[in-house]
Amino acid sequence: MDKYINNLNYFLDIFNYFLESNPHYGFLICAFLFGFCLIGYIKNWNWVMEPGGGWINIAWWENNAGNKAVRWFMGVLCFIAMVVCFYSFYQAEF
Repeated sequence: MDKYINNLNYFLDIFNYFLESNPHYGFLICAFLFGFCLIGYIKNWNWVMEPGGGWINIAWWENNAGNKAVRWFMGVLCFIAMVVCFYSFYQAEF
């Protein structure tokens, strides 16, 4: 088990050094995360519509506006955020 933890720590150190040396790749990582969430909204995966209570929670909006409307709205927001992140990545100074 220690071997796996040491390998994981080594990988995380390399990844951390890479991001410190090339911070503009953070935009690319965010773009892929927004894209993954966008796929989740399109495919109606349950984890993107988190359960819970408060008005900030997506499930509250889903109960009041309907599943399809919230998925569509959040999908559009994720798409816009993904495009902005890709644009920021390509416009960043290398």
